[in-house]
Amino acid sequence: MTEPILTRKPHDNPHQEGWDVYYGDVRIGNISTRAGVPKDVDQWGWRLGFYPGTDVGAGSNGTGESFEECRADFERAWLKLKPTITDADYERWRTERDDTAWKYRMWSEKRLLPTQTRDDRSRCFCGVILTNASIPGHVRTAHTEG
Repeated sequence: MTEPILTRKPHDNPHQEGWDVYYGDVRIGNISTRAGVPKDVDQWGWRLGFYPGTDVGAGSNGTGESFEECRADFERAWLKLKPTITDADYERWRTERDDTAWKYRMWSEKRLLPTQTRDDRSRCFCGVILTNASIPGHVRTAHTEG
């Protein structure tokens, strides 16, 4: 299997220049302009770490005068953190991503979750009848990204 590479995607904040950094399909951090800082301090910042997946405090962050400086610092920090992360850590992040996307789609389509009904059952936007116990398996088999 080919090892993923770091890639950047513009983040969705229209008021701030920056990128989310991915290792394969896992968002591991970001590099962006800093909001609300004085003009005489570093205008760029970076943050490395993802949750769930890395322990709180295991990641790192920093600032720099330019995007290029922050990118180089981010990559150095990643080379130190990467060997400490297991496949299970990446899977925890993916599970959280998929569960959250599913839940938000249920809400956007005005669907109730089983915990919001009297009989603890509901219908997924795809038509499947759900209980609390069946949600994790259903999301894994029918609604995972990639």
